[in-house]
Amino acid sequence: MSRFKLWAGLIILFGAGALTGIVGTYLFCDFDRSHRGDRGPVAQHERIMKRLTQELSLTAGQQADIEPVVTRAQLAILELRFAHQAEIEQILAGGMAELKTRLSTEQQSGLDRMYQRLQQRWQQSRDYIATTKQSLPGSR
Repeated sequence: MSRFKLWAGLIILFGAGALTGIVGTYLFCDFDRSHRGDRGPVAQHERIMKRLTQELSLTAGQQADIEPVVTRAQLAILELRFAHQAEIEQILAGGMAELKTRLSTEQQSGLDRMYQRLQQRWQQSRDYIATTKQSLPGSR
């Protein structure tokens, strides 16, 4: 009878550990996804300003003075990046074509979906450039 209790206890302990691991992993992945979800240029701008504000202890007045500088710098970086967009897409297309030869049909579809999401992020950045340039003082 004591061997039965020992084995039953070990099985219950193993099951509880596995269940805890599954729930913990699910919660971690869900938390990670929710914090990485905003990856566009607006979210990036907010993260930059928040980090500068926290690490440099900026006052509200300093934040207001610095924000246009951060915006202009971010726009310049994005414009530089998009100036080379055709080259980037050409390199990426070649890499994807080579990758597809090594993937199953299902994996190729997944790769295509990943590329579509990337193109959507690029479009968000293009839209951000256009609207932000219009809203900057002296750009009208």
